[in-house]
Amino acid sequence: MSRELRDLALVATRGTSRAELPAPAGPLAPALASVPGDTPEARLLARAALLGLHARAGAPLLRAAAPPPPPVPAAEAPLPPALAALLPTMIRTGSALTARALATVAVRGWTLNAAQVLALYQQQPDLAQDLWSLADARARVTLEAHPLSRQARKAGELTAWHARLAALTERRAHDPAQAALELEELWVSQPADRRKDLLALMRRDLHPGDRPLLETATRDRSPEVQKQARQLLGHLPGPLQDELLALLLQAVKVSGRLNRKITFGAFDLPAALGQPRAGQYDDGDLHRLLGALPTGLILRTLGVTWAELHQAARAHHWSLANEVQEPPPPLPEPPDPETARARLRDLAGQPQVSAETLLDAVRAMLPDPWADLVAEPVDLQVTLAARAVGLVQREGQSGPVRGLTGLLGDRLSPDLTLPPPTPLPFELPPRPNKLPTWQTAADWEERQRLDHAQREQAAFQAWRELQGVLRLRREWRDALAAHTS
Repeated sequence: MSRELRDLALVATRGTSRAELPAPAGPLAPALASVPGDTPEARLLARAALLGLHARAGAPLLRAAAPPPPPVPAAEAPLPPALAALLPTMIRTGSALTARALATVAVRGWTLNAAQVLALYQQQPDLAQDLWSLADARARVTLEAHPLSRQARKAGELTAWHARLAALTERRAHDPAQAALELEELWVSQPADRRKDLLALMRRDLHPGDRPLLETATRDRSPEVQKQARQLLGHLPGPLQDELLALLLQAVKVSGRLNRKITFGAFDLPAALGQPRAGQYDDGDLHRLLGALPTGLILRTLGVTWAELHQAARAHHWSLANEVQEPPPPLPEPPDPETARARLRDLAGQPQVSAETLLDAVRAMLPDPWADLVAEPVDLQVTLAARAVGLVQREGQSGPVRGLTGLLGDRLSPDLTLPPPTPLPFELPPRPNKLPTWQTAADWEERQRLDHAQREQAAFQAWRELQGVLRLRREWRDALAAHTS
């Protein structure tokens, strides 16, 4: 460091209010004297910059510690501008339109740049994995250190894990022996949370070949994994299950024929189920016993219904109900398309049909996420939309009503023209026999008028939103058609 720079450093350390700038000296004196600056601080910084540049002038370049990164090529197939402009609105409108839009972008081979990925991520962080998969090479390099990339990788790992579990489940149905070997190999390399996933997988379709792995899991380092493994051993037919059934009749007493009452008594927990953990409110002798037998077998042995067992378990301790599983209801036979279409048309013509019934009928016409109602007659589609808006007029924006309007917006033809709702005249409902003390008859009537006005406004808003979704889908479709190769 030159003497002039050292002098300036001393002044900077002490402060220009307590030390004056040194007089310019040396070969750069004229240049230093002419440096502009309205304040002493500005002149100090300007002189230091000039002296620093002079000190480095003519110095040889040093070798870089690492070679420069290779240039990242430009995107080969960027998303067309018209679609890029619509994509944020598609994502904001709903999950169904989002899934379709992103799937279309992926199928067409288009990519997103860093600005697009980041803007969409800030709008919907749950889409990190999908957006990262659509990012071009330059965007991946740019956003490598952003939390988006870490979240996308974690989501990708979780998706891959679920896919592996699904493949393993299918393999267990066709080749249990081979699947059991794969399960044992997978077990030793997984953390506790994923070992619990593997136990849940075995619970769904337990095989006798799972016994060796379950016996190994009873010595697991995770106490919860140990407990679940010991309980699953009781789900396999054999001496342990027979012993547990005998204990069940001792621990659970059912009295009464018409109004049956279930009570729980004391019993000695067998060593095979392990020792409950001290201080754990959800781990007791009864917890381990009930969880160590299939719920269906418990119901048949005790001669009780699921509702009776579940109610008694919750009454004894709310966590005890978590050890039993409700038997799955029988799956209804899906109606054939013609039957489903006839039912939907019949319900659409009924002015007093409930939102739940109409929603179920529409879903029966849409067996998969990509099905739609575009091919149905226009009059049926318009009637369905009118019924949905009419339900808002009658019921307001309840959950089933919102589900129905949302589903219709995703699946109706985007070319529909929907007439606005016809305002309903106000009709005063029957007055209750007794009003609250804080409410007069006039107040009650005014409340009814206000509720009616709010429902009318909500219906008009629902119609506008439905029109907006159809218009957005139409614009997206037309923009796609303009880039069809």
